[in-house]
Amino acid sequence: MRPVRFVLFPFLLLSYLHFLVTCLNVPGTRMGQTSALVGTKLYFFGGSSATTNATLNVGLNYSNEVWYLDLSNSSLFNTAIPTWYKDAEMPIANFFDTSCVSPTNNSAIFIFGGRQLLPNSSIISYNSPVYRFDPNNNSIWSIPNITGFNSTFITRNLMKAVIDNTRRVFIFGGTSFKVNNSDTSPVMHYNDMNILDLTNMTWSTLVIPQAPPYYSYAATILPTGLIVYIGGLDYFSDASQVNMSEIRIFNTTSFIWSSKPVNGSSIESRIGHSAVLGQNNDIIIYGGSKYNADVGPYGPQAFPNLVVLNTNSWTWSIPDIPPTNTPQPLSFHSAALYKNYMIVAFGLVASSSGYYNKNLYVLDTQKYVWIAINNTATTTKGSTSQKTQTNKAQGTSNSSPNNGLFIGVGVVSCIVFIGMASFGIFLFFKGRNRNYKK
Repeated sequence: MRPVRFVLFPFLLLSYLHFLVTCLNVPGTRMGQTSALVGTKLYFFGGSSATTNATLNVGLNYSNEVWYLDLSNSSLFNTAIPTWYKDAEMPIANFFDTSCVSPTNNSAIFIFGGRQLLPNSSIISYNSPVYRFDPNNNSIWSIPNITGFNSTFITRNLMKAVIDNTRRVFIFGGTSFKVNNSDTSPVMHYNDMNILDLTNMTWSTLVIPQAPPYYSYAATILPTGLIVYIGGLDYFSDASQVNMSEIRIFNTTSFIWSSKPVNGSSIESRIGHSAVLGQNNDIIIYGGSKYNADVGPYGPQAFPNLVVLNTNSWTWSIPDIPPTNTPQPLSFHSAALYKNYMIVAFGLVASSSGYYNKNLYVLDTQKYVWIAINNTATTTKGSTSQKTQTNKAQGTSNSSPNNGLFIGVGVVSCIVFIGMASFGIFLFFKGRNRNYKK
């Protein structure tokens, strides 16, 4: 029996370690993803997990993965490890796209633009610049039929969609990307407002001559119907950062574009930052980096890392936040507000080193303190491809009503196998102890 034990032990140990790693179902490092909150579920779509040059133009490892957190599970807001779930993958791999959620029954998610590749390939593909995802309807992906679509929108990215309570989506400007691998056309920058009415699926484009070509900004819509644009890049003859003391505003009722001076604390210009609408219509800005034509988005951190715009007095302030649990300085991450919590996820560590992040950070926006989150992830340098470890039981095309069953079976299988392997290893050592006693 002794030789059998020595043959069995390495197998059990390796199997134990393999299944232990496989069952840790977490997304890998990424940046440039878009996120959307549907009820208590916070979804993350696509992103880029690696790059081979500093222009973020070619050589990227695009993702078509869809992950979500169930925020009704309070484990996210204590020291437990957040539980990740994987959903039906996107039809295309995409990053630098934007999204919004239909206010009707808080259901369908619409994905707009972005830099797109065929999944698991390096082939640029723009099958559709607009996709619809129905998480409450068997996680179905579809291409909506839109009347009056603006064809110049097809290759746009680095823009932000907002939606009002009448189901109109507003997307300003953006910059273009290559249509195919041999495309030598110049990069375009836009200063038009594209409006999609989700009620009748009609698209209209409003040219705004007084607005500059504009991209890589943050946009937030106020209850008054004003869209507030903060930071980003202007492009007349060359890219230049927008001064944070100048706020652009678009009135969704009068369709008037205007600029407004902002007072208060001194805030550095930035790109790749996020914005959420907090209490009292305060806009909370997190992260961002300084732009440099030589390094692109890999610029140094923009200071301060977290700032608040009071939209009643139009003044900037810097909250006094305790230094504990402070996140890394990030850009091209995503942020969402759930109740009083701002959830910051993934992104590019704002430095010249090109490190990608896979951690979550949670800010209590009432107390302005960062909550401790048990992140088991680490950062991985962008020049190295990061493979996402996934639960094989969930599959890659799980758009059926049995998703929950497959997830449950996968988790149970992991637990059962680990238990069996552990018991086998226990018996092995028990047998060895008995032999020693003899």
